[in-house]
Amino acid sequence: MMFLREPFKTVAEFYKAVETLIQELKANGSTEEAARLDVLMRGVWTTGSELIGELMLSLGEMKGSFPKEIKKQIDDCHYFAKHHRRILGLS
Repeated sequence: MMFLREPFKTVAEFYKAVETLIQELKANGSTEEAARLDVLMRGVWTTGSELIGELMLSLGEMKGSFPKEIKKQIDDCHYFAKHHRRILGLS
């Protein structure tokens, strides 16, 4: 059985963390990455799981050199997006 971290306890916490990450990326000069996440967050989605899946893909593609704190935020958000169903007890 895999041990799951819980960087966020709710989807609302996750979305708030993504919004914070967008601001941190902008402040760091990573405007392309921030814009990509911002477009996803403001899009129209059929389901919340669809949005989380798209965010997971985008976060997983962020391989640039970021400050340690931003890298941790990216990793935490990506981890939650990847495992949200199990973390939230949905599967």
